[in-house]
Amino acid sequence: MSFNIDDICKNLQSADRCTKLAALELLKRQCEKTSTSQLQVLFDNTYLHLLKCYADRFESVRERAVHTVTEFTKQLPANDFHLLNIVSTLVERMGQQETLESSEEIRLLYITQLHTLIQQYIIAGNKHSLEECYTQITGILAKALRDAYPAVQRESCACVVALTKSADTLILQPFTQQLAKPLYGILNHKHSLARIAAVEALGCLALHVDPKNDNLSQLLMEVSPLLMDSMPLVRSECGKLGVLLLLELRDRYSYFDRLIPFVLCCLKDDSREVVDSIRPRWIQCGKQYYEENEEELSKQEIADLPVKNYPSGVERPTIGCRSIVQRSLRLLGLITRESSDWKVNVRLHSLKLLYQFVLHAEAAMTAKFFEIYPDLARACRDPEVIVAQEALKVADLMGRLLSYDDWIEHGFDGLAKNAKEGYLKCFYYMFTASLGPKMNDIIRVSEMLVESDFSQTLKPEFQLYVLKMVETLICKSDEIEKDSTAESLEQLKEANQKLNLNIYVTTIKVLALSLDSEQPNAVELQEMGHHIIGVIADRRKISIAALHEECFARGLNYVQNLDAFLDELTEPILLLHGLLSVAKLRSTYLEDLQKKINLVWENCADSAKVKIFSGISIAMLQWSETINRPVNESTELLRTFVMSVVEPHLEWRAGANAESMRSLAMATLCSMSQGATEEARYVLPEIVGRYLPSLLEDRAVATRHYSVKCLFNFGDVAVDQLKPIAYATLQRLDDPSAGIRELAAMVIPKLSPKFAKAKGEDGDYEHEIWETFIKKALDMMFLHYEGPEVRLRKAIKGTIAQLADKYPEICKDSYKRTAAMAYNSISLLELQSELPILE
Repeated sequence: MSFNIDDICKNLQSADRCTKLAALELLKRQCEKTSTSQLQVLFDNTYLHLLKCYADRFESVRERAVHTVTEFTKQLPANDFHLLNIVSTLVERMGQQETLESSEEIRLLYITQLHTLIQQYIIAGNKHSLEECYTQITGILAKALRDAYPAVQRESCACVVALTKSADTLILQPFTQQLAKPLYGILNHKHSLARIAAVEALGCLALHVDPKNDNLSQLLMEVSPLLMDSMPLVRSECGKLGVLLLLELRDRYSYFDRLIPFVLCCLKDDSREVVDSIRPRWIQCGKQYYEENEEELSKQEIADLPVKNYPSGVERPTIGCRSIVQRSLRLLGLITRESSDWKVNVRLHSLKLLYQFVLHAEAAMTAKFFEIYPDLARACRDPEVIVAQEALKVADLMGRLLSYDDWIEHGFDGLAKNAKEGYLKCFYYMFTASLGPKMNDIIRVSEMLVESDFSQTLKPEFQLYVLKMVETLICKSDEIEKDSTAESLEQLKEANQKLNLNIYVTTIKVLALSLDSEQPNAVELQEMGHHIIGVIADRRKISIAALHEECFARGLNYVQNLDAFLDELTEPILLLHGLLSVAKLRSTYLEDLQKKINLVWENCADSAKVKIFSGISIAMLQWSETINRPVNESTELLRTFVMSVVEPHLEWRAGANAESMRSLAMATLCSMSQGATEEARYVLPEIVGRYLPSLLEDRAVATRHYSVKCLFNFGDVAVDQLKPIAYATLQRLDDPSAGIRELAAMVIPKLSPKFAKAKGEDGDYEHEIWETFIKKALDMMFLHYEGPEVRLRKAIKGTIAQLADKYPEICKDSYKRTAAMAYNSISLLELQSELPILE
């Protein structure tokens, strides 16, 4: 040797830092160029001094000492004596209750050195020596895993992985909990690399945990929250842990139900990298399980036919993978319970896991449907859109893969007992996706939908899915009809008639209740509902109007509880108003409608009466279109309806509410005069004539306005009856409302007197009475023509022109009288120049 060992030992004990560093550097260089035998002698003589340097007060000396010892261990063969000395030194520095080493970098070097020793002894096949040091090694690692320095923690996790991969389970088992507990703490570390390292270490450690107690279950429970970690690599590591235990855990069959979620969650992960990483490993698990149970599974494989309605774009799992899941269905209860957790990510995670369970279990899961139905239904109406969408995907998959004949009764039972949005959504997606519905089932669904619990809801989302369900029933029945034979078509025809009636009533009720909705989907509901009504009419090969005439009475029967004090926002009032607005007034159900309306007049709040009256008023505008009857029949129907519904509100009563009802009654009559032009000329004089004089003088502007407008199509009226109406109308020329003054001026020529005898015959006094009125009217017209209102003057001008054609002499005389009193009025002179008949 070219150096003196005694000098090196002396220098290593020197108080001078530079001297010790030089000695350590010299030893490190000797490791690179000295033979193994000489190096062994050198290390035997210096190891005590080297290990003493681990406690040196200078950090640089401690660092160089660790590097030097590590270099020696790499070059020298494994030696139990030196292993024990090094490990003991590390215990002194790091394994005590209080860590003596203050430098984070040095602590990292200590753990790195320990990692190197573990790998060296494993490679050399000298596990026995490591096993004798397990107490010290695990003590060091347990302390290092709690280190505040993340790099020390990660390196410690790597040591645990290296130690467990070649360890004898029986020997390492007593130390597993000592290592597991600090690893649990790292699972919540803010650094994702630390969490990944901890999961990997726990996965390797789990292979040696005693399965007789709950330690393994606790380990899996601690790791499982990381399946929802924000970092994809952490989630992927959890999946790898699950695969590792599924492949190598001795008692893995007993833990399938706890291990499967680790894998299945990753298969439904949002990150493509996670899915691609776990899928081949999962296939390997299925292959191993198939090989272990080949005798049983090979028989199943023969009868394993492709699923007809399998979702597109989804790869079907292997029979081995499916069999693993199918023997673990008892876990479903726990998964579905988590779907109602208060945390959004937990609910979403549980539904993604449930999707994979359904995908793998397929028809075998049918027996569990009644257990998970309530939780899945609740998830389908989750306030978080992303959670609800995932639940709907699960329902769709269940409809495709579960045995229809086995789940449908549970589905009906749940829907009948729970007429709620979530149950309907879940049932809709399952029923729509299934291939097995029979006509009896379709009829049964339609009978449920027509009930008030479903089709008379005010919830917009619920209404939407009722209509979607109706569309599904139509599609399913069309499919059955296409596949039917000639013999069965007659039976289907009768069933279709019943179906059409049910879905019509369901649809029109939803249309009615969503009519005045202010929700965002109101337009969509109306468009969908009217489209369905059109489809039903096409199926029955009749027009929509004929469909309303045939079926509407059934829908009207669902308007109930009108004998209570209801306001305008209650469901019966909204339904009645909506039905009236959608189907209008038709002869087949007009009598029933009158009864319903009269119940409202007798019992309901004033606000409800106003709402119904507004609907009647609008419907009256289309009387001629909707009442498809001869004029004499239509007139009789209108007369009966007006007498029953409108006339009671024309008589004057005190109070603001009575005043508003009179206004609405007149608005209805005004609509009638426009919508039933022929019939109104007979009905208005007979029923309304005696009320008009007082209505024209009513305090409410709207009442006076509509009263005047009614006269534009008032029909022929006896002079005795028309006289008070005419004079009351003439008084409206002085009405406070400008609009009423203009209408009054324009309506005078529209008044049509009916004379008992022709002019010139005996007893023709009626002509004199009417001409007296015309004279009075023209005098007032000329007088008001001098006023400043341009629009009123224009209306008066048109009226004078019309009256001048019928009564020229009376018009000339009236003009002369007025002109004489006006003393060369410019307005009258201009009127004379424009109307030559006045000259």
